[in-house]
Amino acid sequence: MLNPASLAARKGRLSLSISQDLLDRLEPYKQQVNLSAQAEALFASILEQLENRDWAARNADALDAHGRSIAASGLAGEEFDRI
Repeated sequence: MLNPASLAARKGRLSLSISQDLLDRLEPYKQQVNLSAQAEALFASILEQLENRDWAARNADALDAHGRSIAASGLAGEEFDRI
C-alpha cells in the first residue's frame, strides 16, 4: 500500500486536461474540494491497482501452485466455503 506521507514528501507538477463543463459544475463546491489532494489520492489508488495487477501477473504461476496445494490438502476448504 502506498504511504500518503511519502507521497506528500516530494511534490511535482503535472499538466492535465479537464473538461470545462466539469470545472464549471465543480465551481460551487471549490471550497469543499481540494482538487490536488483528491487527484493525488485517485492517482495513488490507480497506481496501487496497477501495481497489484502486475504483481499478480508476475506471480501467477506461484499463486496457481499455492491454490492447487491448498485444494489438494483440503486445508482452509470449509473456511473459504463460509466466506
